[in-house]
Amino acid sequence: MKSVLKKIGNHFSDISNDSRHTKKNSLFLAYPGMHHDGRDYIEAAIKKGAKAILYEKKNFVWKKSWNTKNFPVKDLKNKEGEIANIFFKEPSKQLLAIGITGTNGKTSCAYWMAEIQNLMGKKTGVIGTLGFGYKKLKSHAYTTPDAISSHRILKQFKDKKMKSVVMEVSSHALSQGRVNGILFDVAVFTNLTRDHLDYHLNFKNYFNEKKKLFYFPSIKVAVINIDDLYGKKLKTLLTKNKTKVLSYGIKSGDIRATDIAYSNSSTSFRIGYKKQIYQVEAPLVGEFNVYNLLAVIASLIASGYSIQKIVKQISLISQVPGRMERLGSKNTPKIFVDYAHTPDALKKVLETLKKQTDGNLICIFGCGGDRDTGKRKDMAQVASKIADINFITSDNPRNENPKNIINEISKYMKGSYRIELDRDKAIDKAIKQAKKNDVILIAGKGHETYQEIKGVRYPFSDQKYARKALKAYKAN
Repeated sequence: MKSVLKKIGNHFSDISNDSRHTKKNSLFLAYPGMHHDGRDYIEAAIKKGAKAILYEKKNFVWKKSWNTKNFPVKDLKNKEGEIANIFFKEPSKQLLAIGITGTNGKTSCAYWMAEIQNLMGKKTGVIGTLGFGYKKLKSHAYTTPDAISSHRILKQFKDKKMKSVVMEVSSHALSQGRVNGILFDVAVFTNLTRDHLDYHLNFKNYFNEKKKLFYFPSIKVAVINIDDLYGKKLKTLLTKNKTKVLSYGIKSGDIRATDIAYSNSSTSFRIGYKKQIYQVEAPLVGEFNVYNLLAVIASLIASGYSIQKIVKQISLISQVPGRMERLGSKNTPKIFVDYAHTPDALKKVLETLKKQTDGNLICIFGCGGDRDTGKRKDMAQVASKIADINFITSDNPRNENPKNIINEISKYMKGSYRIELDRDKAIDKAIKQAKKNDVILIAGKGHETYQEIKGVRYPFSDQKYARKALKAYKAN
């Protein structure tokens, strides 16, 4: 791509793939996307002041009336990351870059990996579901931004003297080339369970997209959850490819957790590594968080940090927003807000809470619209099996009728459950009807501050409505 940019010139004020954000004297990239064809907006970009255009050459003829420097590029969408990397002067090359993929755990792992590095004095940025930045995060639309945005953020990190970046890498991002051109040093695989099958269609395709990250030529170490079935498959493939692998797990692994002990607010365990034993104390609960911490520890070891220093910082890590976020007091039910929106995540969170529930375990959940409809049955069966009382409500219905989603879930429900279409009312009713020794899980939205209905994101916070109901709570 350097030759292409050399031909077209490289003295541009900016780079963009969206005509609405095109600046004067900038470079505009035009190619077919999922919903729109960027080539339809070439004229708009020129009017905005684009100095030159790169466009997907397949099935397209440049209009002579567009008197602007231009160059046709085959497979432009997949080359966008490489172009952005060159334009922003290879920012990831000057950062320690850790990429995390997997169905569940990406956000917690990224948050703690960045936090621990910052605690150890290495200024670290994060890019993921919660946003991007250093300590205080700015929100963006996707777990993994588009290729131009990703490289732009990395350039900002480099300019702000950051030394490291931790990035959540979704399967959609890998499929759509959003992380192309990023020079990852360490790649992490947490697990693979049911999600996004509306997009990937089956587990084989889903896994094939996830594993792309581990074949980036810049990868020095692959960190893999060896207790996961797909993790085992991945390790076998990478070993054949002679990639260095550092595995972790509870059942097995190069780094393994043993002697796990849980309390209501913390977890302790030992890890074995290179014939040495280290004690870990963490202000977290749940076996899934043990796996998350093992991923964090293994990834930081792979990045060159000493295990003694890593373990020392774990007791200081903070609560990840919307991940087992606890609300309430000793005079109210315990309330946990969690992002669990897959069958496996919901199962693990409910199993964890069940162990610390003296009264009833109450679950408030729904399923997103325009997404994998098959998991609605699985979510219903998980909730029915573990929770004592369930409230089925609206999540992000998007363009679907929320009543239809709820009806589909309720077909597979058993035991005690109630239907409340309005999520705020479901939260209010569940808390007001609960006894002081009950535990309530509000699942599915976690950190989100909106509810998406028919293309519009309306302000909505599970935490806000839970706190409101808690203020009015009278012990039953």
